[in-house]
Order: sequence, then structure tokens, then C-alpha cells
Amino acid sequence: MTARPVAVITGGARGIGRQVAADLLARGYQVVIGDLDLESTRRTAVELGGAVTAVRLDITDRALVAETVEFVESSIGPIAVWVNNAGIMPTGAFAGQDVSLARTVVDVDYAALVEVTAAILPRFLARDAGTLINLGSATGLKPLAGLAVYSGAKAAVIGFSDALRRELRGTGVRVRVILPNLVATPMGAGITPPRLSPAVTPEQVSRAVVRAIDHGPFAVTVPRVLGPVLRVSRLLPTPVQDWLDDRIGTDRIGLGGDPAARAAYQSGL
Repeated sequence: MTARPVAVITGGARGIGRQVAADLLARGYQVVIGDLDLESTRRTAVELGGAVTAVRLDITDRALVAETVEFVESSIGPIAVWVNNAGIMPTGAFAGQDVSLARTVVDVDYAALVEVTAAILPRFLARDAGTLINLGSATGLKPLAGLAVYSGAKAAVIGFSDALRRELRGTGVRVRVILPNLVATPMGAGITPPRLSPAVTPEQVSRAVVRAIDHGPFAVTVPRVLGPVLRVSRLLPTPVQDWLDDRIGTDRIGLGGDPAARAAYQSGL
């Protein structure tokens, strides 16, 4: 009997991470979900059923990340897929943002992702096999007002992933980056997306992750049509880009939203 391949998903208790766990479980993976709240992570594991293991994982805790990698590899099996999904997205004008919150965004959305990658990559290289999936954002391609630090962190994720992809050519290790539009999860609580740029679902993002694991290109936007649209728009003169953003209403994402819903989300960061 062939052993199940092992997949680890950070931020796996809810939202995108939970859906990726469900989809990989259905494809025959042994799934490990890590999140900050062990109780809720265990509940998710029970709800998903089957071959799912819950662990407490704070991706900013370097020692805990190393312990988690060792636990999975020694107790469950060699990790075939690692999904860097955990992240936070506070919104609002940068001038009114506490600098400590800005630093937390950089630490969680970029610095921790780099350090987690450093923890798992030697295992992949030793086996000449493994797939690293980094959850970026479309805002890494097209930064948005009200998401200055988040957009910058996600742009850094894209740059880091692309450089690492190039370094790893010729090995059996693959790097993929997923770039979703605003996703309908608690992270986007209270945000009404522009009419021409609706929110995507965790199911859509998870399908992109599964495709990336199987055979996808290096970078995948969700929806896929968004990629060429954003790349072409960035070639336009800045005043034209601003005019289009004003017409579409992109500022509603980062500078708008229901204040109470956004405050409730951000109070938990």
C-alpha cells in the first residue's frame, strides 16, 4: 500500500487554509493544519475527518516552526507539499496606522514566510523533491490605497518566490505563488469589493493551489483573467491608472469597508 503524501498548511483552521486542507484530503493527502488557536484547529481537523492532524503553529516563532517540521517528518512522514497560507490584512490609511501593526504585517506576511521556507527547504533539497506554495495577493502586482504595508509585503513574497524558483532550477523542488483577488473570508470582513472586481471564494483559491501542485505555472492569479489585466494596467501612465481606479472604485477595498467589522477583525491581530 502506497503511503499518503504529506501536506502541511499554515493558517489551516479556517478560510483558504481549511478549504485547501479539505481538497488535498480528498486527493489522498495526509494533511497537517497549523494555526495559532489549537482548540479551533483541532475542531477543524475533526470536522474534516480522515487523515488530518492539528498542531499549534505560530509562524513567527522560529523554534516552534522547527519543532513542527521535525514532528511532522518524524511522526507522520516526509513533507511533500508545504503551503504558506497564514497571513493578516489590516486596512486603513497608512498615516493613521500604528507602526507596531505595520511591523506585524511585515513580520507575519513576509518575514515569517521567508523563515518558514528556510526551515523546510533543506528537507526538500535532501530528497530532491517537494512543492512550496506561497499565498501572495493580487495587491502584490497592483498595490491598493489603504493596503500600503500589506501590498508591499505581498510584492516581497512574489519577488522572493521568483528568485527562489530560479535558484532551485534543476532540483526536484518547485516553488509556486498564488495571487488571489480579495477573498470572501473573515480577513475581508466588512469590505464591499468593486463591482468590476468581485471577491473570490476560498474554493476558487484552493483549486488554484491544487492546480499549482499538479502542473501549474509559477504564478497563478485568482481569477486567472486578472493576471493579464493587471499586468497591462501597470504599463499605463500613472494618471491613467489613477483615473481607472477612481472609476472602478478600488479604494473601497483598503480605505472603505464597514468600520465596525474591520475593527472587530483587526482587534484580533
